[in-house]
Amino acid sequence: MTIRTRGAALLAALSFVFALVMGSAPRTLADPIQPPPPKPIPYPVAQPDDLPRIAPIGGAQVKTNTPLGLGPGTGRPLAAGRERSNVTISPSPTDGTHLPTAIAGKDVVLHLPQERELTPAQWGDGGSATFTSRDTDYRISPFAGGGVDVNIIRRTIFTPENFTFGLRVPEGTHVRQGSNVVLVESDAAPGLPATPIATLSVPVARDAKGNPVQVNPVIHGDYMYQQSNLALDLGPADIFAFPITITLSYRASSIPASGQLASDWEGLPEGGGPPEAKKAAQIIGAPGDYVVDPGGQYRPGNVDPVLYGQRHADRCLSGPNEFRSEDGRTADFWSSCQRQAMCLDVTPAQMSVDVCKNQAFANMSAQCTATFGQTGPDYEACLNVANGHAAWSKENLLGGGLCQPTGPGTNTRFLPSNNNRYCS
Repeated sequence: MTIRTRGAALLAALSFVFALVMGSAPRTLADPIQPPPPKPIPYPVAQPDDLPRIAPIGGAQVKTNTPLGLGPGTGRPLAAGRERSNVTISPSPTDGTHLPTAIAGKDVVLHLPQERELTPAQWGDGGSATFTSRDTDYRISPFAGGGVDVNIIRRTIFTPENFTFGLRVPEGTHVRQGSNVVLVESDAAPGLPATPIATLSVPVARDAKGNPVQVNPVIHGDYMYQQSNLALDLGPADIFAFPITITLSYRASSIPASGQLASDWEGLPEGGGPPEAKKAAQIIGAPGDYVVDPGGQYRPGNVDPVLYGQRHADRCLSGPNEFRSEDGRTADFWSSCQRQAMCLDVTPAQMSVDVCKNQAFANMSAQCTATFGQTGPDYEACLNVANGHAAWSKENLLGGGLCQPTGPGTNTRFLPSNNNRYCS
């Protein structure tokens, strides 16, 4: 190897070593300006479910045909249904008054006439609320038994002579006019006839002198608001006898009656009248198979004695058995107490506890109306006693199923009137 070739080989070796050294040097030395390292991946956060493709909102529906996910698109309901025990009056008149019915979890929403022109609620005694317009007052008085009385006070002659209430009823129900009563009923099906779940009284009106004013109720549908309307048309009134008070009652009742025995029922005469009139006013009959056993003679050994004592007492535990006015008229409550006890016997399998207690108040209220009419001090006093029954019952009466005791003469070949089972 010559000196020239030896030098060339040495130069090539040095170039190779230099390239290796430069390739292994840190890049930060070669280029000090580098972008920051990437941020770490965030922790996964649970995302909400897709909106349902069909979302019911009151009487309307929100629909979309846009694919939102791979699921069926039903999603969870916007609000889970729950049972309403008492009346809910909203401070805003446009939200309506939510009322329970004789079916647990099914409510009726009552909207006042011209609700957008009314003031917010002015609260009074007992949870009552008054909504006021320029010339009309609407006072809603709730009761512990899930009902309300609505008093419309027409202050001047310039007030419109017709008032239209809106009724949003549950799905599968309808509104119709019965005999001296407006009914909210379940829809009929094969083998299942329509049954009442709530009642509204045919309104009565009185002027400032106590004279009756004719009221014609008319039921019709409202396509725009997807509700049923109860329109009240007033007849002619004395221009010198204002204000005029119109009374409308709502009850969570399962019987097709509000207690009015005529379109403008004023109650029984003083003393109750002849026996035929008293019998006609007894619209809530006692169950024929109620067992009166306060001493527990027929109580099975495995049944709670406290519960048995409440269900088979010989009187109303929540208050007096009747309300008697000073003029001798009497409204019976004992039959309603018996029916309430037998209703509680089949809870919660067939009925809810609150529904039983609300129906008892509705039955007592019907007896008050049948005896004293729909207005006046005797009616109000009777209704206050019935309201006391309902309040005490909701605080103290126990729920839960209880078998039907068998005593002498019990025909066990037939089920009890409440479809209960007999004690073994």
